[in-house]
Amino acid sequence: MLTIHDFANATYQPWPGGAQLPEGATWVDANAPTPEEADFLERALGVRPPSLDSMQEIAHSSRFYRVGPAICINVPLPVREEGGAAVAHPLTLILAPRALLTVRYEALKACSPEYLAEIGVDREFPTPAGALIGVLDGMIDHITDELEGLTTHLDKHSREVFAPRTARRGLRGPLLQHVIGDIGRQRLFHSLMEEALLSLSRGVGYLESQLGDKLEAPVRAQFDRIKRDIESLSAHETRLSDKIQFLLDASLGLIGIEQNDIFKVLTVVTVIGVPPTLIASMYGMNFKNIPEYDWPYGYAYGLFMICFTAFVPWLWFRWKRWI
Repeated sequence: MLTIHDFANATYQPWPGGAQLPEGATWVDANAPTPEEADFLERALGVRPPSLDSMQEIAHSSRFYRVGPAICINVPLPVREEGGAAVAHPLTLILAPRALLTVRYEALKACSPEYLAEIGVDREFPTPAGALIGVLDGMIDHITDELEGLTTHLDKHSREVFAPRTARRGLRGPLLQHVIGDIGRQRLFHSLMEEALLSLSRGVGYLESQLGDKLEAPVRAQFDRIKRDIESLSAHETRLSDKIQFLLDASLGLIGIEQNDIFKVLTVVTVIGVPPTLIASMYGMNFKNIPEYDWPYGYAYGLFMICFTAFVPWLWFRWKRWI
């Protein structure tokens, strides 16, 4: 499906057919283009939209390249699907002399006119470069929204991991195991955003190097602003990476501490239980010459020895502050 945009005037329409671009078109959005649509784009813009397989390649030459006068960059945008699964859908931006061409095979917010209007992209430049700046702004805002969502998730897990002791109920191992699993899923999504920011940073640099002196001063200023935004997001993403690693280490450490406490309790119970067991086993032997059997208070004496030999180790552990 092709959507033809007059980006500066914020108008768009489905491809009406024909061999030429409509008047005023500065951006063509191709969502899973058909062979007929691909043929039209090749005639109208001089470049054929890439296939999904070629867009998913990770080689540098497959991400940033030229096709005649057209400059192409490919950025994998991270999205969350239904159910919370993290995936990256590639978006190719092709800056041709006549119009900007975006190629995608999934619904992406950065190419949605409603989303671009909502975030208030700059429509000052009625040129393909102006449309490119608007789409780049949409991509940056999309990544910003995802980073903010990830920050919210991590803040929630921080409160769970470091909850005050008075708020804890029972063993926290199962809760922390759930937290570790969710943090792992957040780490996967974070790695996709890291790749997107890296590709976007390299792509903007590639565009600047290829356009060279063709960039007007106001447009170059917009590119500089976009680079600063990317640098800011990259710094925030790095801090989130450190926080994710810290939460993973803290969760594993707290699970280890809890397991050590459990083993400590079991060890104390075992040590306290050994002397009474020894006393009970001695008087449980079936020999006729055990003198305590004939004592009037032999039973009470045996119970006293069992309780006494359990109490002394417990008192020792308390004195050493081991329990």
